[in-house]
Amino acid sequence: MTATASLSLTFLPVLAEALDEPAGAAEAGPAPAPTDQALLEGVSRGDQDAFAVLYGRYERPVFGVLLRMAGRRALAEEWLQEAFTRVWLGAASHDPTRGQVKPWIYAIAVNTARTELGRKHLRTPHVPLDQPGLALEQGGAADMAARLDDDRRANAMAEALRELPLFHQEVVVLRCSRELSFAEISEITGAPVGTLKSRFHRAVAALREAMAQRRGGRP
Repeated sequence: MTATASLSLTFLPVLAEALDEPAGAAEAGPAPAPTDQALLEGVSRGDQDAFAVLYGRYERPVFGVLLRMAGRRALAEEWLQEAFTRVWLGAASHDPTRGQVKPWIYAIAVNTARTELGRKHLRTPHVPLDQPGLALEQGGAADMAARLDDDRRANAMAEALRELPLFHQEVVVLRCSRELSFAEISEITGAPVGTLKSRFHRAVAALREAMAQRRGGRP
């Protein structure tokens, strides 16, 4: 039997299955992407493929938050691995009636960072706020983002951010990632939305003042 004949025979079952499909089935669009909840339910059953999809969906945005909290890429990568290990182990504990998967994952990541920062008393180096994946809030903070047009100013902003209390740093980083609403940040941190908005605006005011001082008081 020739190679061509052998290939044809192995192809016949596939062809037969295709011919048995209803007309128009081949033109059907791709299946919709699984929801976060469906993926997490799969993870709770030990489905590694579901975990891989969920990890791929959130790896970059969560890493961006952790990088700005850690200030070091290697440390952020360590925290990311720890956070998603907790996601894998704790998937069955998520209660969809109490919140969505997205803020639940971010809460695990932020709590991982909090724990490690408290344990190691880290003095984190500066990570500029205008790195990819992070931009200042439109409106009150957008005018500051426009001024971060070189590394010197970006580093100055990062240094000013590091001088804020941790709970102010968290809300700025989470909000300015453009991934999370105040309602989602509330689920992550446990703080009321009104408190978070107040913290954010106080943090923005403090950053404005710090940047003005670094410019010698010039507007």
